[in-house]
Amino acid sequence: MNLDLAKLLTTVGPAASIIFAAWIFVAFLQTRYDAAVERYRDLIEKFRTSELSGTRRANMRDEILLYRRRCELMNRATGCGLVSAMLLISTMIFGGLAIVFQDVAFLKLLSMTTALLGLLLVILGAGLVIVEGRIIRRQIRSELLDIPDLA
Repeated sequence: MNLDLAKLLTTVGPAASIIFAAWIFVAFLQTRYDAAVERYRDLIEKFRTSELSGTRRANMRDEILLYRRRCELMNRATGCGLVSAMLLISTMIFGGLAIVFQDVAFLKLLSMTTALLGLLLVILGAGLVIVEGRIIRRQIRSELLDIPDLA
């Protein structure tokens, strides 16, 4: 075993910034998810307890269904972000072990695999946010459908 601590720290250290970025991305996803769930619950409560006109009731029903879809997407995106962060942390661990145990080629392969999977999951999570953004645009356009003067 060849333990070169300086080499280990200079190799693994910069990778920590990727992990911090991954956790910031997870926090961003969780914030969006929490906001969508909160609005979804508010809309359901209003739908249950309010006397709404037929047009407003139909519009609110559609909005609730869109919020449900947004919540599902953001739940998946947040899951992707969390798994991605775990994989990127694993990459750093396996990379460090690969430096310490240079004769074990499997550790290098494992490190490369977890890095690629982690980064792919970041892309997938971001893609889900894009899909959710399209739903938001649709919601904005349809928000005033029950108010003919503004629609």
